[in-house]
Amino acid sequence: MVQRSSDGGEAMPEPLRVAGAFLRALGDPEGGLAFLELHAADAPVPGERGLQAVAQCDAAAFACRHREISARGHGVLPVFGPPRLLQLPDPWPAAGGVLWLEVLESRTQRCLTLAVGLTGGPAAFQVGWCTVAGAVQSWTYAQGLLHSLADYPWMRSAEPAAARALLDAAYFRNYWRSTVKFSALPDARFSCQMSTACCRHDFEIALPADAQLLIDAMPWETLQPALAGTRLPLRPDGQLQLKSLDETCRFLGARNQCLIHQVLGRQPFGPCAVFPFAFAETPEGIAVSLSPICGSTRLGLGVAPADREDDLRERLLQSTLRTTDAYRLAPDVDLPWESFRDIEKALRDCLAADRFPMRRRLYVGTRVLEALRNGGPMETELWLKAPLPEIAAGLRDALRGMLARILTWNRATLRRLPREIPTDLSALEIREAPVLTRIFHNILYSKTFSYPYDLTTAFNLVIVLYLVALVMQEASKGPLTDAMWQELGSLGVHGQLREVLHDGVPDGFRALFGTSEFGQWVLAV
Repeated sequence: MVQRSSDGGEAMPEPLRVAGAFLRALGDPEGGLAFLELHAADAPVPGERGLQAVAQCDAAAFACRHREISARGHGVLPVFGPPRLLQLPDPWPAAGGVLWLEVLESRTQRCLTLAVGLTGGPAAFQVGWCTVAGAVQSWTYAQGLLHSLADYPWMRSAEPAAARALLDAAYFRNYWRSTVKFSALPDARFSCQMSTACCRHDFEIALPADAQLLIDAMPWETLQPALAGTRLPLRPDGQLQLKSLDETCRFLGARNQCLIHQVLGRQPFGPCAVFPFAFAETPEGIAVSLSPICGSTRLGLGVAPADREDDLRERLLQSTLRTTDAYRLAPDVDLPWESFRDIEKALRDCLAADRFPMRRRLYVGTRVLEALRNGGPMETELWLKAPLPEIAAGLRDALRGMLARILTWNRATLRRLPREIPTDLSALEIREAPVLTRIFHNILYSKTFSYPYDLTTAFNLVIVLYLVALVMQEASKGPLTDAMWQELGSLGVHGQLREVLHDGVPDGFRALFGTSEFGQWVLAV
């Protein structure tokens, strides 16, 4: 592998020469064709629809895309200097070897350790993959390929710039973090307790098509032979189905660990990496909420978001950010952000008033919304004592029918509940109010309902969820089970109540959801 120079001296090792050409072509906006030609036919590179093998790429289109990405990312994309050899296999493995290099990233003057997987042998080395590593590792070619592919989510982001190759994605994952300001509820906490609720719960998880490349690269034969050859089902939307409603994730190991996370030391799948966090964009930064499907967040156990900001910045890149162009008090009442923020907090303060039963706190919240809508006085002391409104029998039947419809939805936990709504529902009170308060706070703070609709609709859906919790409480004859709490989390924070309720009732009835009267009527049902 070491060639002799014309004067008889020792020349540059051929693997190092190939690696140097690879880095030069990567950094050359006009070097797309040369960059592609340096790769092995099965090497993963960015294509029109995500990562794909070099053999599947249109060379001219790749070169054009490389030029465009380089131009847009000028001044942001990393600039790798000439490589210095750290370690070279001797003898070179027939199945491909790993070359370890040290390079200087010119913009930041950061010294990096790179690993380059080469195939083909001394006569014609080809690049199979290249990634950033903290230090020289004892990777085989296959292990390095897997670690390189694990950065595929960063290929799908334009932050801080679109990546030209997996090497750029690895650099951004390791060294770039968004500078946005985070905010969270004061009592928000999370530390993984390995309950695997997120791997088993009754919801779907979809992945980008690129994820299949990583799954194919996993050492299933030694890790779990039954998973060798796993192909995730292709959905009509072009994504892959990691888990359907009634499935436990196939990659969950016998000791309650994700097998892929175990091998890589981190979670490469976006939905799994982000959970239990959710992110909503506000004019003041990013609001961070937590899913109560997870028992740790539901009980307020673990680390506060403010103490894990670096972790949040990495999760944020893999998340679907909730955004909105308008802030509303009611469907037809727009607000400036500052008013929306303050009213949302006032509603959360109503829910946190633990001197009063939860039903009364919810009722006061509806009266606050009513006063804001109509410009009336804030008469909190009066509302705390006022009786709930009387409603006509026809409206009562309609509202009970709405609740009954929720109980017939095809969800495992709901299917186990009695089909009959308790006749004394308006006289019942929730027993585990602190936990329910935390869930309700998260529903409002996560913007799951208030962003697509308005604050009044969001609060009314909280009230509907309260009645579902009462039905569960009556059915359990004691504390709610973990499955019940998880279902309440799905219906609320994950927005599934919108599917079963808001989008499925007659138009005339749906129009009532944005009124404070609706919340008061539901509480009286």
